[in-house]
Amino acid sequence: MKSPERKLFRAIITQAIEDAMYDGLNKYEIIAKREAIHWLTSSSHDFKLICHYADIDYEYASMKFAKAMKLDMYQLKDKQINVIQKKPVRSVKTSGQFRLNF
Repeated sequence: MKSPERKLFRAIITQAIEDAMYDGLNKYEIIAKREAIHWLTSSSHDFKLICHYADIDYEYASMKFAKAMKLDMYQLKDKQINVIQKKPVRSVKTSGQFRLNF
């Protein structure tokens, strides 16, 4: 049976994975993505502690996350990097409407 605490710590890891998969262009969500990727792959004391309380072997989790982070969905996209670096987004006028190009 799962204790409420174990569920909580597993939810923290799940949220970090979801944050690491963010694909949009909201600046704060991109920053959360970058921090989640770092946290999931750093083997920090904090990460090890959360894994311990979640009853997950941190070495195994780190290995799995390191492999997963090589997938495209876990990489910061050029558009996302531009948002963080505050590069201006150009707009192109087409047939009386404005269309944003990223």
